[in-house]
Amino acid sequence: MNYTTVFFDIDYCLLDTPTSERRIIKELYAQQEQIVGDEVGDKYREINRELWVYLDKGEITREQLYVMRFTRLFSIYPFFKSAEEVAPWFLDKLSDAHDVQDGTEHLLKKLCSSGVNVFTASNGIASVMNGRVKKAGLAKYLTGSFAADEVGAMKPSCQYFDYIFKHSGETNRNKTLMIGDNPVTDVNGAVEYGMVGALFGARWQEPSKATFVAKTMKELENKLFEME
Repeated sequence: MNYTTVFFDIDYCLLDTPTSERRIIKELYAQQEQIVGDEVGDKYREINRELWVYLDKGEITREQLYVMRFTRLFSIYPFFKSAEEVAPWFLDKLSDAHDVQDGTEHLLKKLCSSGVNVFTASNGIASVMNGRVKKAGLAKYLTGSFAADEVGAMKPSCQYFDYIFKHSGETNRNKTLMIGDNPVTDVNGAVEYGMVGALFGARWQEPSKATFVAKTMKELENKLFEME
């Protein structure tokens, strides 16, 4: 294992967010006695992904994103409530969702037994993100956690990565790995700061500066430990 400190993004990385989102979207449309398939949840995720690009660039606020994603979804799949009404309901549901990515716990346990310091590093809200990780049973493997509202900055800013690096207790950036699903905010932000970046999943098409890419936790585990 070449790294002594590893940072994980949470959504779409440690947690199986697509499964959670599809389930919540189905619950939403059930309120109007409508059974929908996975295609509605998949359309929501497509819209959400597009809007996060604007958020990462600072072109919209987080609050605007929360509403806009449903405004756009309801223009395709109509719903009897407004986007403004649904947005807080959805956030409340998502804050309680903790579906775990297959292989996550096995990898975290192996990293811990190898003496690696493991942290979460998200652009989310600490109370929400940490609560989901705890409910998923993963908190016991973590050395600590970082979230944008506590850091006072968002990935991919240098301020964010400088904060988490210095507060992790690590001293060697070359021994520090950031793993996430977003090539811009997770991977490129970490690499530009001087850390190593790994891209997880296949959700984004943008180019990244990742040292390696893994589509599953098993593949990630194999790549991490075959580097020994």
